[in-house]
Amino acid sequence: STTPSDATPSIGGKARTIALICLLAASFMELMDATVVNVALRTIQDDVGASPTSLQWMVAGYPLAYAVGLILGARLGDNIGRRTMFVIGLAAFGAASLACGLADGPAELVVFRVLQGGAAALMVPQVLSNIQVLYPPAERGTAMGMFTAVIGLAAVTGPVLGAIITSGDWFGLSWRPIFLINVP
Repeated sequence: STTPSDATPSIGGKARTIALICLLAASFMELMDATVVNVALRTIQDDVGASPTSLQWMVAGYPLAYAVGLILGARLGDNIGRRTMFVIGLAAFGAASLACGLADGPAELVVFRVLQGGAAALMVPQVLSNIQVLYPPAERGTAMGMFTAVIGLAAVTGPVLGAIITSGDWFGLSWRPIFLINVP
């Protein structure tokens, strides 16, 4: 359902394609970030002195916050507006990614990872809802197929990119670019 403040006009052509690209890029970023941290754990542990428990929370805090917040994110999109919640979630995800990349200690990184998961929970339900609204039933399967392909690619890309970034020690920042890459 849509709210009057967020009713989506019927758009087509180039505008709809641009909207889909933006939605798919956000989905890619979210899922990639869920997995990118796994291969950087040893480097993070060495750099910030994280305990095994902290490392577990760095990994688990994100999907936990994401899972807990998904229904709330979807309902807020219904009540406040899909575009509004998408933009809020995207901005919060970027801010949490920046905070993760700048974290000085393990406790901060755990908190920022949880916030990152919560922001993703605001953003991702809007992706699927917007695809439903943007595409008529006859075209929706193609758009959903693209969504499925993108999230599959993101799940594989996360660990690979995490390894490349961490082992490459980009700009001498060690593990931090795995999060900072989301900011732009």
